[in-house]
Amino acid sequence: MSAASKPKTALVLCGGGSRGAAEVGFYRALREAGVQVDMIVGTSVGAVNGAFIASGLEPDAIKNLWLNFHKWRPFRFNWRALWQWHNAAALFDPSGFRNFLKDTLAVSRFEDLEIPLTVVATNLQKAESVCLEEGDLMFAIMASIALPLYFPPLPFGRHQLVDGGVTNNVPLDVAVRKGATRVYAMLCGCQDEMDRPVSGFLNIQSRAFNIATRQKLYWDLEHLKDKAEIIVLEPCLSSAKYVLDFSRTELIIEEAYQFTKSALSRRANQGAAPAGSPSQELKT
Repeated sequence: MSAASKPKTALVLCGGGSRGAAEVGFYRALREAGVQVDMIVGTSVGAVNGAFIASGLEPDAIKNLWLNFHKWRPFRFNWRALWQWHNAAALFDPSGFRNFLKDTLAVSRFEDLEIPLTVVATNLQKAESVCLEEGDLMFAIMASIALPLYFPPLPFGRHQLVDGGVTNNVPLDVAVRKGATRVYAMLCGCQDEMDRPVSGFLNIQSRAFNIATRQKLYWDLEHLKDKAEIIVLEPCLSSAKYVLDFSRTELIIEEAYQFTKSALSRRANQGAAPAGSPSQELKT
């Protein structure tokens, strides 16, 4: 079999704030199941996890970074927003998050990664997705996590880049377009019906954003089903409460790990389709 015709497995990592810790448990379970990843496509916090994985870090090392994430004070309030609110770009100063990446990324350029990585951002002027996969890795990640309201846009020539989740939070289509015949993804939030009001404007924004981005996911699942085998896991994690609550990181990782192990076991027992066969799966 030629390299061009060899099945390719893609890992697609989505946005979700503190819930992105689930992707660490997800990746650990995939590794233990013997899944070999040929490419990674990441949006927002998925771009952060994707960069760590693509640089060669083991799941335990990525878990430790998540557990110590708070030490960099990544969400420093932008106090100027209080008296310059009409011109303020965001609620938070991105310097803490930038320092976190500077101190923890093993490489600074896409070209030095062990696994090909594509980072998805959004062009604010053109209202379209942008795929970044060469050059400055930190710039790409900071652009992909620049969720409006939270972090300011990044200049991109005459344009600005913001969070990739605005246009493509679960970039399955990017992976398939790049030649993936099997795609693994885990959603960082579920579409469960809530039995109580959502409180706090950040949580309201997060819930509304999740509802809006889900429509793109459903479209992709329907239109890509004949082009690749797509496995999307959707755990409703009881540990994941608030989008900026990083106190439950270890619980989220473990819950996602156990969920993935169980889902992969059921899939193996049922007999998974061969790589490249048209299929899809949405576990809830």
